[in-house]
Amino acid sequence: MTLLALGGGEIALIVLSVFWGLLVAFLCYVLLKTADVLTSTRLTIDAMREETVPLLREVKGSVERTNGHLERLGGVLDSVGGIVGRIERLAGLVEHAAASPLVKLVSVGAGVRKAAERFSQRRTGGPPPTSPPV
Repeated sequence: MTLLALGGGEIALIVLSVFWGLLVAFLCYVLLKTADVLTSTRLTIDAMREETVPLLREVKGSVERTNGHLERLGGVLDSVGGIVGRIERLAGLVEHAAASPLVKLVSVGAGVRKAAERFSQRRTGGPPPTSPPV
């Protein structure tokens, strides 16, 4: 059989067979390249896993140590808060203890000054002292 002896349907079948053969060859090539990409991806992921697992362990240890430090710092802050409260109470007591005698001293000083004014007015013969309105 020669190519000229073939009919139109037979030539179409041969062209279709060649097309399908090329398509299968192309799909095999794509499948092989996809397998290469998947292998490369797996190797990359394995390398990343080898690097990140120790890093994550270090981060976990750092976070645990930081939490311990924060707990101790919370205890220190509580102690400082108690000390501040005690100091505030002590300052209030000192203020009260100092203010009461100062008020008395100022009162006595004002009374002595008033008495001295009245005494000096009597000696100089000034007008009789008047008592202030109450």
